Amino acid sequence: MASRRHAPLIGISCETVSKRKDYADYELVCDHRYAMAIDNAGGHPVLLALAHKKMALKRYLEGIDGLLIVGGDDVDPRLYGEEPGAHTHVIYPKRTAFETWLYQAGKRRRLPIFGICYGMQLINVLEGGTLRQHLRPKIKGPRIDHRGRRRRRHGIQMMPGTRLAEIFGAREATVISEHHQAIQYLAPGFLPSCVADDGVIEGIENPEWPEILAVQWHPERMPYSRVSRKLFKTFVESCAAYRRGHSGTT
Repeated sequence: MASRRHAPLIGISCETVSKRKDYADYELVCDHRYAMAIDNAGGHPVLLALAHKKMALKRYLEGIDGLLIVGGDDVDPRLYGEEPGAHTHVIYPKRTAFETWLYQAGKRRRLPIFGICYGMQLINVLEGGTLRQHLRPKIKGPRIDHRGRRRRRHGIQMMPGTRLAEIFGAREATVISEHHQAIQYLAPGFLPSCVADDGVIEGIENPEWPEILAVQWHPERMPYSRVSRKLFKTFVESCAAYRRGHSGTT
């Protein structure tokens, strides 16, 4: 791990909250647990306010060594060819545009990128996948409350041979989820790295893009979990390696 003096700067996207449907008046907020998880893993968290001018976006990208796309409302289904359903609450479009630019430009730079919950769903959609707009309770088989209303914790199974299984060194883990959407069709080139006991995909990865981590659950909400600590440590170490490789460059 890099020393604190040379710790990587990791940009964290912010959620948007508004009392108006048109988002004419909104607030930027960020769950402090994201920043704490990055800090505890040895990185310097930096909150990224929404920006849309190209120069500001480029400065953001030049100044960070990693990008964390946090949770939020629902990815606009029109991005994958569907109209919003009755249960879909489309996220602020300017937030999606902001994170889309950062993700795509960051990926071209091989910037380490970590998507959590909505962040994973956005990555899947941007890479050509689709989502199930609303998870309905299963009639048969394991029943998991992915929305976290009754029982927040549930099990996941690591897929053998995946990077996530290698990171955790375990076949299964207990996690906390809070989502009502899930991956329907996986983006080309991506693999499921772990699944819930009911078959819902809870993590994805692409062997050709090891810089990208993405999970459906919320590791920042389990700060004392060995799984959460290893996940954030792996991400921060990737950011530190990126920093060393790009020292003195823009």
